[in-house]
Amino acid sequence: MAGEQQDDLLTQALLLDEIGQSAIGMDSSWRVTYWNRASERLYGFAASEVIGLTPLDLGIVDSFPTPGPGLANEEIAERLALGQDWSGELGMQDRSGRQFPVHATISPIRGRHTVAVDIVAISKDITDRKLREAALGRLSAMVESSGDAIIGADMDGKITSWNAGAVRMFGWSMAEAVGQTHALFTTRNAEDLDVRVAERIRAGASVSGVEARWRRKDGSVIDVDLTLSPVYGQDGKLAGASAIARDITEIKRLRSEADAERRRLIASQEMAHVGSLEYSGATGETWHSQEFARIVGLAPGESLSRAWLLERTHPEDRDRVRQVWRDLHSGVRFADVEYRLLRPDGGQRWLHSRILNVDGTHGQPTHFLDTVLDITERKKAEQVLEWQARHDALTGLPNRYLITEVLQGFLDDGSRPVVMFVDIDRFKLVNDGIGHGGGDRILMLLSDRLTKTVRAGDTVGRFGGDEFIIVCENMGMRAAKVMAGRIRECIRAPFEVEDRQIFLNVSVGIALAGPDDTAQSMLGGADTAMYRAKSAGGDASVVYHSRMTQRASGRLDMESDLWLALDRGELRLNYQPIMELATDTPLGFEALLRWEHPDHGLMPPESFIPVAEETGLIVPIGTWVLQETLRQVQQWRQEVEGAGDLTAAVNISGRQFVAKDFPDIVEAAIQMSGIDAGAVHLEITETVLMDEPDLPKETLQRLSRLDVGLSIDDFGTGYSSLGYLRWLTAKTLKIDRTFIQELGDRPHGGTVIELVLGMAKSLKLDVIAEGVETHAQLNELRRMGVTRAQGYLWSKPIPPERVPGWLNGRLRKTRTPAALTPG
Repeated sequence: MAGEQQDDLLTQALLLDEIGQSAIGMDSSWRVTYWNRASERLYGFAASEVIGLTPLDLGIVDSFPTPGPGLANEEIAERLALGQDWSGELGMQDRSGRQFPVHATISPIRGRHTVAVDIVAISKDITDRKLREAALGRLSAMVESSGDAIIGADMDGKITSWNAGAVRMFGWSMAEAVGQTHALFTTRNAEDLDVRVAERIRAGASVSGVEARWRRKDGSVIDVDLTLSPVYGQDGKLAGASAIARDITEIKRLRSEADAERRRLIASQEMAHVGSLEYSGATGETWHSQEFARIVGLAPGESLSRAWLLERTHPEDRDRVRQVWRDLHSGVRFADVEYRLLRPDGGQRWLHSRILNVDGTHGQPTHFLDTVLDITERKKAEQVLEWQARHDALTGLPNRYLITEVLQGFLDDGSRPVVMFVDIDRFKLVNDGIGHGGGDRILMLLSDRLTKTVRAGDTVGRFGGDEFIIVCENMGMRAAKVMAGRIRECIRAPFEVEDRQIFLNVSVGIALAGPDDTAQSMLGGADTAMYRAKSAGGDASVVYHSRMTQRASGRLDMESDLWLALDRGELRLNYQPIMELATDTPLGFEALLRWEHPDHGLMPPESFIPVAEETGLIVPIGTWVLQETLRQVQQWRQEVEGAGDLTAAVNISGRQFVAKDFPDIVEAAIQMSGIDAGAVHLEITETVLMDEPDLPKETLQRLSRLDVGLSIDDFGTGYSSLGYLRWLTAKTLKIDRTFIQELGDRPHGGTVIELVLGMAKSLKLDVIAEGVETHAQLNELRRMGVTRAQGYLWSKPIPPERVPGWLNGRLRKTRTPAALTPG
């Protein structure tokens, strides 16, 4: 009877035990009341060890519904409280601490049983299933992340899978592709290939290395490399095929380019006449290519040996070739050698051999590979280039490099050479008049005259441009002066060029060798003396003296000091007022540059501005002058009562004006100072306009758009045309002081001024008279209608710290009922 009353729960637990599922019975406090054998195997605890303990006590769970919170635990407790089962995955661990996942079903027990069980938990270790799922997940991720297209199809050719790589490669989405046939992307020319591949797949064989052309959604065609494999179903029968497609379009293009490059390389080697030889170190046997036989003139059937080649090597090169072979036999890895080979037909060829030593197993050379290049044409070209590098291309005379070598050779031999530097006076005018072709013709004729005039052993060279050098060995000063006179005389005869007679003069600088002279010092001395002859008017001879170098050194010192003057803060600006004659009030100020030299004191601009122009320093100095003037004038406009409309006039050099970034510099200076652009006047002299006929119109247009005024300074001295004034968009003409000084002294002194005034009126330009020093000049200017002027009559250039006081004094007069005239 007791067996019949055995609890069916235990029976079910035993059945679960047989299929390897853990069955754990627990009372309402989660204390274990039943623990089957499968639980012992899964968790490592015997039943006798666990009865009365909770899973939390055993450590097989981190937390459990009753003792601790958590989403899963809360959900389990809630469902059990409602009398419902809970099923899901939990993380567990066994006695040894091994953690593993289980699938568990936790149920409340309804009714009474022989065992005190309120809750039963049935669980199964799902570690293997999880591993399989993870592996499948990784495999799926790999398929999806692959850059290749991975496509599956059934036996009817319908697409069953289409990974992200296929989407990227062909453009169709998975939804668009699945269910379609391979005709979606294959092209007509692949039909035969499809049949052959299908036969292989049906036979159960994989196919790889197949190239095809497949179509993309946008209609373009790409080259693909295919690997196809059969796919079997769970029943083991062939279910379809999978294809891995890799885009090889770029690889095919590069391969095609490489093939073309290889063909070009082979052709170029044939054109370059590269020959090949191979020598056996053991037997002395020689193999050679047909091209090598052609290069050396080897007759058909004639045997070739190293002795044959050495016999035909130029006698002057044989020792060098023998040494190369000795080095190779001693273990040198490779060698390069250039030598001349005498052909049987009497010709001579230059060869370049690159010989590789091929070692055997014991380090002994077994054979030698020799690549031979015929470099005869290159050697001829090198000889031509060497001649050209040492001679003038136009006249054929020695150039400065060869002249320097000749001169230094004389000095090294202890002789007393003389150098003459000959330069044509005003040759630019000749070039401009007859063109560069005619100028070159004159240089050729002149070189011929010089060569015939000097002594037989003297060297005539062209230094460059219209400069010639003559080097005479062992010549004294008297003879040198006589020679220079003959040279100048021979040049005076007219040159017949293009049906015209051209008359020339030359300036000659003479340098005699001193005890410590070098070729460079003598050439420099002759050059200095020649420039001294030019500065004296030309058509002269000057003998170099060390004092000339001292003067040049002084000029060089000034250049060096000027480079540092801006950084050292040695440059100063003084300001001369520009006056409105009707009201006798200041309209603005012209900035005038001064240099406070640490050794020479205050230097006027005419002493250093030409140096700044020649060295290019005028650009950074001019930028500083512009920025400082606008800043200073704007400060006076803001701080001095009644000076709010003052203008700032800044002198601009031609080098500044033609710089591409000049408008940017002007705009930046205006923005930095805050001054109105209309108050800025840039002054450029009329002579600069004549020297720079191609002023950038874009610069003028940008300045005009900025509303910056342009003034033509020293007007009347450069004889410019009215055309300049039209396209320059100038606003002001400044009459040069030379015309002002003539007022009252000469009957027609005001004629030029009246002409300028009439022209300015017709062109709607303002006029400023410069250099007004007397009341008589002022009265005459007023009579002629001049409204603006500047000069010593009102003020000399004023240091900036004194300008506010001067301004207040002038403006105070204008604020009285009757303004006084200057003076």
